[in-house]
Amino acid sequence: MIKILICGATGFIGRNLVNYFSSNPEYHIFAVYNNRKPFEVLNAANKISWVKADLRSSKDVLKVIDGMDIVIQAAATTSGSKDIVSKPYIHITDNALMNSLLLRQSMESKVKHFIFFSCTVMYKNSETPLNETDVDNTKIFDGYFGVANTKLYIEKMCEFYSKISDTKFSIIRHSNLYGPYDKYDFEKCHVTPANIRKVADNLNPIPLWGDGTEVRDIIHVDDMVSGFATVAENVDTYDIYNVCYGEGYTVMEVLELIKEIEGNDNPIEFVNNKAPMIPKRLLSNEKLRKLGWKPKYDLRSGLKNAIDWYKEHKNEYDPNSKP
Repeated sequence: MIKILICGATGFIGRNLVNYFSSNPEYHIFAVYNNRKPFEVLNAANKISWVKADLRSSKDVLKVIDGMDIVIQAAATTSGSKDIVSKPYIHITDNALMNSLLLRQSMESKVKHFIFFSCTVMYKNSETPLNETDVDNTKIFDGYFGVANTKLYIEKMCEFYSKISDTKFSIIRHSNLYGPYDKYDFEKCHVTPANIRKVADNLNPIPLWGDGTEVRDIIHVDDMVSGFATVAENVDTYDIYNVCYGEGYTVMEVLELIKEIEGNDNPIEFVNNKAPMIPKRLLSNEKLRKLGWKPKYDLRSGLKNAIDWYKEHKNEYDPNSKP
């Protein structure tokens, strides 16, 4: 049986990965948690062992990695765009520390495959879709400078260890995610889940950060997981893959579609005192598609799935959360 370690198993990405791998009897899943409590996986076809660990501790990192075949690193200190701009330092120290420890121990423990979840904050503002090599350190958006360079540092460390060990390293640069198990508390979430909640909760008026013209590539988490699996199963060398929808939509376009799906005609109130983010980030998924991947959801069906899931689980989120 293949031993697979999922770091950050109780987070948005981690929880969806646990659900995905739990259907395959070939795996014994070791799911790492710290502050959030473990959850029950219904109808799991394999064994799931929960391991409590602080990945900033070298002792705990050794405990969880030793003996693993595959390490999926989805643990991170994360929050929304407001913190990225106003408190960018919170995404730096802990993430650099935990990943440095995990990478070294994975090499020393002879892990077969290490998969790192990066993101797309290092890409510049662009009118055309950017591929994996289109990273210019001089054009990183100012608000993302700290977190983007931390991600790039970790990616370079993956490349470094790939050259001095037999461990295979894969990097997933996912675009903006949405879907089941996302953060839907306004103080913690990103723009798409925030707008899903605002509409589903029937806020009137609907507050919108900025002017709604920012363009993003958003992808349903199920499609991200299938893209991740495509890379994990088909790539044998160190490499980086954009896992993204491949098209851009303005924040306003997405919000209007959410309203249409819900039959909501409440007016939108523009809130202009929020920190502006990068105007346009367009991404190419051509490299991933060459491996045979394609998304299951289009924008409408993906948003419908996410809205339905939130409405079914809204009691799990803070009812007093303020947009």
